[in-house]
Amino acid sequence: MTTNTTSNAAAGGIRQTSGSRGTSVVMENLSRSFGATRALDGLSIEIAPGELVALLGPSGCGKTTALRILAGFETADTGSVLVDGKDISSVPAARRDMGMVFQSYSLFPNMNALDNVGFGLRMRKTGTAERRKKAGELLDMVGLAPQASQYPHQLSGGQQQRVALARALAIEPRVLLLDEPLSALDAKVRLQLREQIRTLQQRLGTTTLFVTHDQEEALSMADRVGVMRQGRLEQIAAPDELYDHPATAFVAEFVGVMNRLPGRMQGGGMVTVLDSTVPVMRQGSDASEGDLTGDVDVLVRPEGLTMQVIENGNGIVTHRTFLGSVTRVGILLSGDVTVQVDKASSEAAALAPGTSVSVALPPEPVLVAPRP
Repeated sequence: MTTNTTSNAAAGGIRQTSGSRGTSVVMENLSRSFGATRALDGLSIEIAPGELVALLGPSGCGKTTALRILAGFETADTGSVLVDGKDISSVPAARRDMGMVFQSYSLFPNMNALDNVGFGLRMRKTGTAERRKKAGELLDMVGLAPQASQYPHQLSGGQQQRVALARALAIEPRVLLLDEPLSALDAKVRLQLREQIRTLQQRLGTTTLFVTHDQEEALSMADRVGVMRQGRLEQIAAPDELYDHPATAFVAEFVGVMNRLPGRMQGGGMVTVLDSTVPVMRQGSDASEGDLTGDVDVLVRPEGLTMQVIENGNGIVTHRTFLGSVTRVGILLSGDVTVQVDKASSEAAALAPGTSVSVALPPEPVLVAPRP
């Protein structure tokens, strides 16, 4: 199997879910081009039975192409797709036994919720009584039993998406595919539905691939998150590992908020930043001290910096953003460098714009990147 360097560097083994129910999926060395555009460039991912893996990345990174190749809607130029060890690359989409939920709901407007959920069973020649019973159970599972006789136009967006989810699950698919299923919903409904999807997925043990550009969705729902860039997998890992130990500068800045501070490599795996010398995190090709010399950027999250009020400090407070229990404080450092530092809201009330503060970096390993 051929994979890119960064995916190998921090692939993070498959996380086995409880009981290992479900189906294993392997996408091996997938490449796909559309004219001069290379949508996938040697993508390899393994999904354990019962695992939920999210593909996260900016528009055009190839995540939806990967999902469509797994579904059978697209054909890879090279590479293979294996389900439970069997190569299904040439199997038509209709015979892959996968359930799919789209962003646009895609419900049949002339069918009520019960009949929409039962449609896949009807296509499989399931008897009317059994079909209606199972469809009713699925609607109840997603909390829509009272809406069974309502048509799509009578349902809210969140309710329609739950019907679409129930329809996908009704056929007991080997693999569930979710293509940006929450992006058309408002924030409160998205939060509720993502919790419900995750609860159902864990309860049923269905192997799931979830495509999203929303980092909060990916980190809160998935067993592992794969961050994609230009058709390649930058890193795949558990959400906490991805956030705390990003393999590359791209992952670090795409997942969460990241400050860039000017630093200078000192050799021996050390870098000087904010008048301190700290170790460099040994991960990923662009985070290795062996690849970088001289001036670099040091990447630090807002919670990774400390701050205290002091006269003639190295920074001036410019603004505050209240985030609930935490307030994010903007600080202008010397050299026209602006950073964000997280502070408990109870302690941040006195940090008015213009306050002189001292910003420092604890002696923890940091990620470094080439200076743009």
